[in-house]
Amino acid sequence: MRYRSLTLLLAGVAAIAWEQKIPAQAPQPPRVLPGRTITNITGDLYRFGNGVWFGVFLVTPNGILLVDPISTDLATWLKQELTQRFPGAPVRYVIYSHSHWDHIEGGGLFADTAQFIAQEGVLKNMDGRYPHMPGDMIDRNNNGQFELEEITGPGAAHPGVCGMPASFFQSHDRDHDGHMTPAEYYAEVRRPDLVYSERMQLTLGGKTVELIYPGKNHADDGTVVLFPAERVLFSADFPADALVRTSMRSLPSACGNFDAHPLAEWTKSYRLIEGLDFDILAQGHGSVMFKKADVTEGRQFFEDLVSEVSAGMANGKSLVELKRSILLEKYKDWGSYQRLREDNIEAAYNNLKIYR
Repeated sequence: MRYRSLTLLLAGVAAIAWEQKIPAQAPQPPRVLPGRTITNITGDLYRFGNGVWFGVFLVTPNGILLVDPISTDLATWLKQELTQRFPGAPVRYVIYSHSHWDHIEGGGLFADTAQFIAQEGVLKNMDGRYPHMPGDMIDRNNNGQFELEEITGPGAAHPGVCGMPASFFQSHDRDHDGHMTPAEYYAEVRRPDLVYSERMQLTLGGKTVELIYPGKNHADDGTVVLFPAERVLFSADFPADALVRTSMRSLPSACGNFDAHPLAEWTKSYRLIEGLDFDILAQGHGSVMFKKADVTEGRQFFEDLVSEVSAGMANGKSLVELKRSILLEKYKDWGSYQRLREDNIEAAYNNLKIYR
């Protein structure tokens, strides 16, 4: 594959949430500040966490390369930690994994020393139009901005899996006029200085990393970051989405008919990652490290899902019949099987109808 980089501006944000829908009569539980951690992966490569969100950074003799600042609060804390732990090592690069806000807000705190890099698709998502959104959060009234029901509605339909809570909308509707514009949505995201198309290589302090666009899956502008010397790959919401904790054996959220991207593209993305040379998969979600075999299992799930749903459709079965007859028994021990089996079948059915 050819390497290409462009000097442009970009960045982005969006994501899915899993907060449980609380009945109106029940009191809201107290808000707990998420735990913050820094752990060594191998060599000079570290993983930092903010609750169930994670990023990584690589320390070199010429400074630090950071992937995903996560949030303004987390970035404030992280900058202090890096200054104390690695004095004299400024952050030289900030890489965005994709354009969903819950992974890339707050990077501007490093703008005094760092360049910002992402895949070129983020430019489209930040050009003022309604950006690509996960979690079935789409511009249902086609007015180019966000309204509360477009954010919370998917969560009402799929509690704990899709959409976002009202608190997210309220915090990003910065002028409190009932509409969240793309500019308000991206207000805490520092626009990247460099973008690339398919692949890009960076060298800092004698250490090389590769940025690779895996294709369309959870996002349409994703980047996986390969650390060849460490044999580590970092990826954010794909292939492990926000429902993953200690195991990748978890049914996908399947929101928005698989985030409005063809299932064939999802499978291609899995195969591209499987073809990379790494041993450890450090994800933006999941409390443990994963392996390439976990990626293979995820791809096999998608292939099995598509095969069974396609066969049923070819035989003229209705969606109701597909939900009743396709049991995906091979995956009955996976996380969220009871909750998401039918959702995955319905999302695959709709996806295959749209992207024939």
